[in-house]
Amino acid sequence: MKVPGGVEAFTVTAIEQTGGVVERGADGLHTVLWTEPESGDVTVRQLAFDPELLDEVPDAELVSFASPTLERLLRDTAASGRVARAFLDTVVTATPSMANQLRRAYRFVESVWSPQGGRPWWVPTGLFLFRVRYLSDEREEDLLEIAVNLTDGRLLRRLQDALDRHGVVADPVEAWPMMAERPAAEAYAVARREIEQRLSAPLGSRRRELEARRTRESGRAWTYYTELIRELEARRAELSTDNPEQAALGSKRLAIERERDGRLGELGAKYRLSAELSLLSVLRLYLPRVVFAGALAGKRREAPLALTWDPVERTGEPARCGRCDSLTYEVGLHRGGGIACPRCLEGGDRSH
Repeated sequence: MKVPGGVEAFTVTAIEQTGGVVERGADGLHTVLWTEPESGDVTVRQLAFDPELLDEVPDAELVSFASPTLERLLRDTAASGRVARAFLDTVVTATPSMANQLRRAYRFVESVWSPQGGRPWWVPTGLFLFRVRYLSDEREEDLLEIAVNLTDGRLLRRLQDALDRHGVVADPVEAWPMMAERPAAEAYAVARREIEQRLSAPLGSRRRELEARRTRESGRAWTYYTELIRELEARRAELSTDNPEQAALGSKRLAIERERDGRLGELGAKYRLSAELSLLSVLRLYLPRVVFAGALAGKRREAPLALTWDPVERTGEPARCGRCDSLTYEVGLHRGGGIACPRCLEGGDRSH
């Protein structure tokens, strides 16, 4: 079942909640009144959410993940106070034993990694709070939270355990440097995909339950109207074909059939399930990490390789392949220079 919303729903909500006005037009095309933060001037724009609409309205702005318009909305939403900030309440120190544990978390392809010193950093994490509303014969809503590492876009599935153990504070316990963030829209895209996957099972379960109820009630309604029609036809069978009452009974049958069809349509609408998904807020939570500078050395080559240790979960974080940008726990030295994952190494000379 498709969950309506996505970038279009978030954009409309964000514009309205930051003081803008949205005039909804055709599917995927809206006209908005937008206040420019620098000048305070109000401008009129057309926003498109389907690339095919640009052929019809070439002056419209396409809004998609990582587009400048969506990035601005995320910044404006943050500036409006819908994004809070907190720090995990813990202190860490880089130690030699930590570096040894970190080394064991990876497989180095025909090479050896040597640490050269570690330094604590704060890593930004986005906690996206979504509200989902289930609409059918009853209305229910639920709140779901998705945590995304804002530096590499990974989902953090055990963050609640860390929060329960350490708690959070408004100010950092140590003035460590902050890791750079990727575009906010990328993290939102990750959170959105995850929330839709999580909703797939409960939506399917609710849909099957509603369908079973619709089938039962429709069956009872069909039986009821079928009996009415049977009784009416029995009366008509007792009359001669030229009896004036035949026409009245025929009209009554049509009325019963219309009432039956209307009732079945009402039951179909009553038990039709839809879901509305909206982003309520974002908490930017900073987590401690220890980054160890180091070098990966083979027989003939060497390249710098910094690895990151998660002191809360006591595990290494995946390294990033210098060729395909994927995250991996297996790295080697590429013949063209730099660090690469096994898949990128397969086509090259792996002798070092």
